[in-house]
Formats: sequence, C-alpha cells, structure tokens
Amino acid sequence: MKQQLLLSLVVICFVSQLNAQNNEVRANLGLLTTADIGSIFEDLLVRTITIGGYSTDDATSLGAIGLEYWHSPSDRLKIGGLLSLQKIDKEVFFTGNKVGDITDNYYTILPQISYEFVQANWIRLYSGVGLGLTIWEQQLKSDDPKLTDGKASDVLFNFHLNAIGARVGNTFGASLELGFGAKGIINAGLSYRF
Repeated sequence: MKQQLLLSLVVICFVSQLNAQNNEVRANLGLLTTADIGSIFEDLLVRTITIGGYSTDDATSLGAIGLEYWHSPSDRLKIGGLLSLQKIDKEVFFTGNKVGDITDNYYTILPQISYEFVQANWIRLYSGVGLGLTIWEQQLKSDDPKLTDGKASDVLFNFHLNAIGARVGNTFGASLELGFGAKGIINAGLSYRF
C-alpha cells in the first residue's frame, strides 16, 4: 500500500511538472559565429605570413546547426546547454592558382543560463550567457607538391552572449536571438516546451 501511494505521488509530481512546461528543446541555426570570425582572421594571418603567396577563398558554410535543452527551475530563470556543429569549406590558392581544399569542423558544447525579463501570453523576451568549449578539426587536401595534406585539431574556449532573444508561441514556438559568440550574431530556431 505504501509503495503504491509513493508511486502515485511520483507520477502526480511528474505529470504536474510536464504541465508546468519547465523544459524546452530547441533546434536552431546561427550565422556569423565565432568560428566564422576565427576563419576570417586565420585567412588574413596566412595571407600575411606568406606575403600574399597563399590565400583562401570561396568559403562556404550553412552556419552553426544547434540543438539546445532548457530547464526552468524558477519562473524567469532558465538553465540549459547547447550542442552545435559548424562546417566551413574553403579553397586554397597559391599565387592565384587553386592548390587545395580546407575543411574546418567546429563541435561546440556550451552550458548556458538565461533570464526572461518579459513574459506575455504568447511572447517572451530574454537575455543570457554561455561558456563552454569548441573542438576544432581541420583537414587540408592538396595535389600541389609544395603543400602537403595535413590534419590539425585543438580544443578552444568558446562563449555566447545573447543580448536579446524573443520566443513566440506557447507549447510550439519560434525564436530569434541577436548576440555574439558560438551561436552567431543572428540565431533562429524552432522549439517545443513540455
């Protein structure tokens, strides 16, 4: 009897938490991330060191594709985390002739905290910050004898400062954020609260 009562209490607490919509999952896409900015500086550094001999061009990237989980321990505070992937492909040139291709992959793990300062029925405005790590992997492929194939990797500190974000919707929603860091200057997503 005591076990059934305890089990019933656990189920009631779990269901009440689901009804409270304390959790949220979000899929998003970020543009102009720290990876993009780092890639631009890397290109400038290579061009400077080689006195214009080597350069990269035609960089392509879809942006940072992310998956976030959020939990609300209180009415306005949210704690969560981000997992994201960004791939940047570039062509390598030597004195104007293509000599290879570079692929940079960035895998980011970012714990975050957010505060909702406006809570209306269908819109929420918030700001937040995240600090974490990015695993960077680079692969160079070249047929040029002066430039050998190679791989490089590193673990980098990363961050994100969300200046302002807006989420529209209740259970299902869409978000748009403006900030700076791993999630990009512009970040848009779709989310589900449960």
